[in-house]
Amino acid sequence: MLYKEARELAKSGEKPLDIARSLGIKVLFAPFRKIKGLAMSLGDKKIIIIDNGLLEAEQQFVCGHELGHFLLHPSTNFVFVLHNTFSYSKQEYQANRFSCELILGEKAENYKCMITEMAASGKLDQLSRFVSEISSMDEEIP
Repeated sequence: MLYKEARELAKSGEKPLDIARSLGIKVLFAPFRKIKGLAMSLGDKKIIIIDNGLLEAEQQFVCGHELGHFLLHPSTNFVFVLHNTFSYSKQEYQANRFSCELILGEKAENYKCMITEMAASGKLDQLSRFVSEISSMDEEIP
C-alpha cells in the first residue's frame, strides 16, 4: 500500500512539521512568490523549505506533501507549485495523497473518494481546508 507509511506516521499524533523534524529533516521558511514549498537533498541532508506567507494549516499540508516526496520518491528533488496544474504530475498527486493520509491518519479511509478527488485538484487552499476540517471533526464516519 503506497500510503501505509503516512498512516503509520500519523499514529504518533504529531503534525507534519513535527514529524519532519523528528525524522531529522531540516524545515526552513522563506518568502516565496510562486511556489509553496520544496524538498531537496544535499548529500545525506534533507531539507524542506516552505513559503512563510502560508496559513499554518497550509504550511502543515505543504510539509506533509514534501515528506511524501522524500518517502515516495527519494531520488528526486521537488518544487511544490500547486496552482500550476498545467505541469501537474503523478508524483505531485501522490505527494498530495500522502499529505492527506498523514494528517488524517485512520480517518482517511472514510474519505477515500474525496481525498482522491481533492489530491488530483492540486489546489492548496482547498486541500488544506479539507484536511483541516476533517481532522478536527469528532465523529468517526461521515
